Amino acid sequence: MLPAFPLKTGTRQGCHLSPLLFNMVLEVLARVIRQEKEIKHIQIGREEVKLSLFADDMIVYLENPIVSAQNLLKLISNFRKVSGYKINVQKSQAFLYTNNRQAESQIMSELPLTIATKRIKYLGIQLTRDVKDLFKKNYKPLLKEIKEDTNKWKNVPCS
Repeated sequence: MLPAFPLKTGTRQGCHLSPLLFNMVLEVLARVIRQEKEIKHIQIGREEVKLSLFADDMIVYLENPIVSAQNLLKLISNFRKVSGYKINVQKSQAFLYTNNRQAESQIMSELPLTIATKRIKYLGIQLTRDVKDLFKKNYKPLLKEIKEDTNKWKNVPCS
């Protein structure tokens, strides 16, 4: 490990280097999560998936969330101590894909996050508990919005 060095200043507001530096730090957390054996992934086809990242948004997929969530929270706490990066729990949510009410109650009592019960919005997409509702919650409103925008532009003269 490299020796610590004092920080004199940070990046300026709007600096193009800022998101790159942030992503480099966040990727360290992502790699640690991916490598942690006590955080169980989900299986999608042949792929083992633990998380998805886009900019400063992260979604973590947990199998056995009662055990995995506690291990994830410990890992995030350790990462905070090392990096100074703190996750805003007011902006963070958990979304449970389970029909086991007992497990859901236990998870809700142990996690310091808001638990979304019906759906959660991630990168503009409404993720729903029931997969068959994805089309209704995403495609139909988008199609309606496109039709409304198209109708507005129909009456605007082009020249």
